[in-house]
Amino acid sequence: MNKFVFVLLAILILCSCNDDKAEAPKEIFPTDTLAAVAGVPITQREFDEATEELDKEFKDFIATAAGKENFLTFLINERLLQQAASANDIEQSAQYKQEMEKLQKEQAAAFKEYQSYILKKLLIEKLQKDNVISVSEDEVKAYHRKYPYQIAISHILMSDPQKASTVMREIANVKSLDGFAEYVRKFSIDPLTKKNKGLLQPFIPGEYLAEIEVPAANTPAFQPQGFIKTPLGFHIIMKVKEESLSYNNAKDRIREILEKQKIDAYLDTIRQRYGVEVIKNEAE
Repeated sequence: MNKFVFVLLAILILCSCNDDKAEAPKEIFPTDTLAAVAGVPITQREFDEATEELDKEFKDFIATAAGKENFLTFLINERLLQQAASANDIEQSAQYKQEMEKLQKEQAAAFKEYQSYILKKLLIEKLQKDNVISVSEDEVKAYHRKYPYQIAISHILMSDPQKASTVMREIANVKSLDGFAEYVRKFSIDPLTKKNKGLLQPFIPGEYLAEIEVPAANTPAFQPQGFIKTPLGFHIIMKVKEESLSYNNAKDRIREILEKQKIDAYLDTIRQRYGVEVIKNEAE
């Protein structure tokens, strides 16, 4: 074989090797692949799922070409960080394992809470369907005829009955909300109303505490009443306003009142059936 033929064959062999390398089969990705990191694809489906929980403003931006490019870059960077974390054995670290154990406990607690919520929700729906706690329009109308109004009051809440008694004696002759509000500011322990002159949300009888509703309904405005014991503490109250409510404005609230009353009655029934024992800690 002459030298020319040998060189020609060598060139052909090299070209053949290069062609094989150039034509090596590429990695096959799903047809909706947008990018790949370390050989793992990021698909359009994953992209769409990642945007599902975003606010509408972000979704509108991502719908644009620039937005899609930016969000894809974000997903790529996230995948790169995951790869780097894996390469640095972060998954084997004690801190990572502690965080994952904490997360598992939180998820288990959240699942248990949601499970309880669904059970109660379905039971309420069944009780409504079975007319155990359902409320008729006639019942709502009858309640509105009895209580066609709402009451607004201001209150002072205290934990010490002796102090409440002293304040009640001092406040007996106060006849204005502003005057009452001074005592609210000095003595009330209710953080929700203290900064607003002690004013509660106006209520229809049945929406608040019965111990408060009865004296509020039966006394004139701007006359301090108390002190009144409730599960919250000791109250001194002042009626600020009583106003009529139309049926249309009251009916939804009344329906909730009546439904709650029926749920309470149902709970009393099953409490007797299953038994409830409150065990107090003697150390308390």
